[in-house]
Parts: sequence; structure tokens; C-alpha cells
Amino acid sequence: MAELTFLLVDDAAFIRDLVKKAVRQTYPGCNLVEAINGRKAVTALGSNRVDVVLCDWEMPEMSGIEVLQWMRSDERYKNTPFMMITSRGDKEHVVKAVEAGVSDYIGKPFSRDSFVDKLTRMVFRHLKVRPSQQAGTVSSRGDMGGASVLMGNVGNQALTKKQETKTITEVSPLLAAASASSVAAAAPTAGKPGVRAMGLATVRFASGSEAKLVIKDMSLQEMLGVFKRTGDVPQLLEQAVIDIADEEQKILARVNGFVRMIQAQEPHPDAETIQIRIRLVDDDPDKLDAVSRFIARTR
Repeated sequence: MAELTFLLVDDAAFIRDLVKKAVRQTYPGCNLVEAINGRKAVTALGSNRVDVVLCDWEMPEMSGIEVLQWMRSDERYKNTPFMMITSRGDKEHVVKAVEAGVSDYIGKPFSRDSFVDKLTRMVFRHLKVRPSQQAGTVSSRGDMGGASVLMGNVGNQALTKKQETKTITEVSPLLAAASASSVAAAAPTAGKPGVRAMGLATVRFASGSEAKLVIKDMSLQEMLGVFKRTGDVPQLLEQAVIDIADEEQKILARVNGFVRMIQAQEPHPDAETIQIRIRLVDDDPDKLDAVSRFIARTR
């Protein structure tokens, strides 16, 4: 059985690393080609024999849907299995992807098991290849770069340790109107100096849980906030998708990230108020611009 070649396309290195690890563990004899945006993906498709494409939707220069449309117009890739990996899970976008010829679709954040299940089903359905049929070592042919460092550098705008320990004592009217449970999570701690909340965000975790987050501080690299615990607590390094909203609950930005720090705010195992620090991983200029405008408006 010939080795399969997977093309992995995402502007977020952390997501590429997660997917890459899962693919290599599932198909240990595969070749992996990486691209950081749609334009580079098309270039890679022209210079490599690609059997399976795993592609993000929102990327700079050329989106995932545009890559899919380009592939379906090219005779070489009319039937190549294509999985869209995206935080855009609403019906409108799913229908658009199906109409463009997508083979399968998975929404961020996702668990490793759900991704591998969809991947193996899609590969077998289109190529009649099971993971057990793959063998050998990973070839370097067409590999456009090794795994990125998982944690990365925080950068000059990263949050300071002092900022992490701040406690919210003042919540703006828009927060009070938006989410009673989130405001409860931001209750003051006696004797601590306060800081005004910047806004609200809805965070979806790969484990399936969701949190209404009160944003305490934010940079282009990180977000610090608190939420009221209502179920399972997310894990360190768990993948997350963050919807940052305005006072009318209109989504201003949807960004990808992972949990860098999580800490109970009360000194007992049943603590309800949880502080979380999320590393943002998107490089899309449009997303960064939206986050920048949000920060400038709320500081």
C-alpha cells in the first residue's frame, strides 16, 4: 500500500501541531505537508502529490473555502478527500462548504478522538485505506517545516504576573445586563484592589464544556478572565474557541487558543470562581485587527 500524503493547512501553529500529531499517530507511515494559509496550500498542491487535505476556513490571503473551490475546479483534485476544520459551525457555513464539495467537516474546538474518528471514516470512504494498512517511517518528502514549539513566546504584550492576580470589583453595566452568571463569577474578593472588567467572551472547550468569561485583561497574545464553574473544569493545554462580544452580544471576533493557566479563586476543592489564562494562536490579520480594536476601545 502506497503511503498517504496529507496536506495540513492552518494559520495557527498550535492547531497544526495538534492535528499533525493525531495524523502521525493514526497513519504512522504517512507524509505530511504543511501550509500556513490558502495561497501556500495551492502552491503545495501544485508541487506535491496530495491524497488528503485538512484545511482551516478562516485564513489570511486565501480562505479554506477558496482552496476547496480551487481544488474542485482542478481535474487532479476533483475527488480528493477534503476535511474543513473550522470554528464556523453555523448552518450557513456548513451548507456553503457542502455545496463547494467538502468531504467532511469538524468544528473547533474538537477532541482528538472525534477528529480521528472523522478522519479515519473519511479516508476509508474515499480511499479504502485503514490506519492498520499504513506502515513504515514518516518520509520527509514535501514536509514544509517541523512542529512548532507548543508554548511559544508570550511577547512584549503578554500579561504580567501582577495582572494575573487582580480581582474584579467593578463590572460595567453592559456586563451586568449580558450575563448574570458571569458577573457572579467576577464577585470581589474582600480586601483586594479592583480592576474594571474589559468585556465578555463565550469560550468553548474541546472537552465539550462552555464558559461565560469576564475578561479581566487582554493582549494580542493572551486573555485573562474569570468564570463561574458549572461543570467540568477545562484542562491545561486544552483547545478553546473564544467569541468576544460587545454589549449587544454581537460577536466582534472569534479566535482560537489553548488554556495556559487555570486557578481556583477560593481555597477549597469545590471552588466556583475560576480564573483562566488563554493563549491566543491566530495569525489572521483580520482577527488580530478586530482584537486590537476591542482592546483599544475597552482599556
